[in-house]
Amino acid sequence: MRSHPLSLIRLAGLPLSLTLLSILAGSVINRVMVVELGLPVLLAGLFLAIPLLISPVRIWLGHLSDAYPIRGLRREPYLICGAVLSGVGVALSVALVVQTPAPISAGAALILLGLLLYGVGRNLVGNTFQALLTDRFAPGVSRGRAANLYEVVSILGLVIGAGLLGLALRPYSAERLVLAVAVTAALAVLLSVLAALGQEPRRAELREAAEQARAESFWRSVRTLIWADPQARLFLAVITLTVLGTQMQDVLMEPYAGLVLGMDVAATTRLTMFWGIGALASILLSGLVLIRWLGLARLYRLGIGLLLPLFVLVVLAGAIQAPLLLQLCVLGLGLCSGLAAASLLAQALELTSARSAGLLLGAWGLGFQLGRALASLMGAGLVDLMNLVTGDLPLLAYGVAFAAETALLIGALLAFGRLRIRAARALSET
Repeated sequence: MRSHPLSLIRLAGLPLSLTLLSILAGSVINRVMVVELGLPVLLAGLFLAIPLLISPVRIWLGHLSDAYPIRGLRREPYLICGAVLSGVGVALSVALVVQTPAPISAGAALILLGLLLYGVGRNLVGNTFQALLTDRFAPGVSRGRAANLYEVVSILGLVIGAGLLGLALRPYSAERLVLAVAVTAALAVLLSVLAALGQEPRRAELREAAEQARAESFWRSVRTLIWADPQARLFLAVITLTVLGTQMQDVLMEPYAGLVLGMDVAATTRLTMFWGIGALASILLSGLVLIRWLGLARLYRLGIGLLLPLFVLVVLAGAIQAPLLLQLCVLGLGLCSGLAAASLLAQALELTSARSAGLLLGAWGLGFQLGRALASLMGAGLVDLMNLVTGDLPLLAYGVAFAAETALLIGALLAFGRLRIRAARALSET
């Protein structure tokens, strides 16, 4: 295994390529389907939900990577295969979207197939990349730092990639879109291949771990390591509750700022920027120094503990009509959410074993995905319900939603207090 700094920099091509493809499969397709092509928003939303809806497959994909090496390697071939599936799926979807197929047609079915390929490939790459980190980096600070610094690469790639793609699509035309997507997808696949080659450790204990994983069936591994282990179930609950409590504001904050504080579109859009700056700064600091200084448990408690009063201040900002206070609160929410996320990401990589890293990381990744999916549904649904009950009082409706986030985070903090990761069954595997 190579540990040269250039090799570690090259490895960043994997999260970067995933980010580039997510821009294409997310904001670009969504915008084109709804605005340029006039397709139903519900149809666009359904298509975009496909990668999320099939995320449970990542547990099985993780087991596949653990137990069935290809030519003696159990990470690199799956990374390359996933990258190709993702790139082909995105390119196929966009090429067909611009043909404006009818909602019920062979073209629409092929778009769906393309997004399914993208979803499978994305889950395969994301999960296998994290498993590769557990194989490559020693447990503890080194592994947690690597996970969070590569997460920073993803966030930066999202910001820079979206900006460059926006410039490439100006002025918009269907032909320009297809060309930009084809070039971006090909670049993402090339980045993944170059990043993956030569990165996997060639150690005897990892070959033995693959043989051990293959000796036990997928469902038996799931039952033994996750379902029958109280610590694994509790950790999954902590992840889901934390993501729910920190991500509901994604769907709430901009409408709240517009309806309650009267902020214009430009001002509410900047709130996302403030949140992103805070999250990026805290994840970067966590990877560089905070994990080593504070430890993962203290870092998580610090992030969640600081979040709780911030939601009170968010409601206060609406009550006293203080846009500046809201902006500062959103910056703080990004900072504190980033601390909690950095801790959970590092702990997810710690609660693994050489034998079952892919399978376990698939389960923890499912917790993150499930939390994100439920956050949007719960946040929007709760506001609509409160508006119906109270006769459209936005401050009260959104205040109740923010209070619900606080309650979820308190639940996550209480569950975390009962968590004993070192007692998890997966860590006793031999």
